[in-house]
Amino acid sequence: MALVHHDPQDGILTTRIGQAEITVRPEPPAAAGSTAVILLRVDAPMLDTLAAAYLGPDEARSLAQSLVRAAEAVQPSSPWRAPRPQAHPR
Repeated sequence: MALVHHDPQDGILTTRIGQAEITVRPEPPAAAGSTAVILLRVDAPMLDTLAAAYLGPDEARSLAQSLVRAAEAVQPSSPWRAPRPQAHPR
């Protein structure tokens, strides 16, 4: 995955997988009284598709945590993993 742009100061991440481009960035409130959202956009020109989702902060955090857990299950970032709780025998 090629990192195209990442600016921690403005919260924008753009990356490419093949010809597909994934963008994550904060969006200001659309109208007075509404809340800011996080845009998750996937543009796959090879498949001629564009998908976008506007996530609330809690949804974005939940998605990020799920992605980290899935990545850790596939390839742990450290060989030192915390032991999983064992079920108590009855």
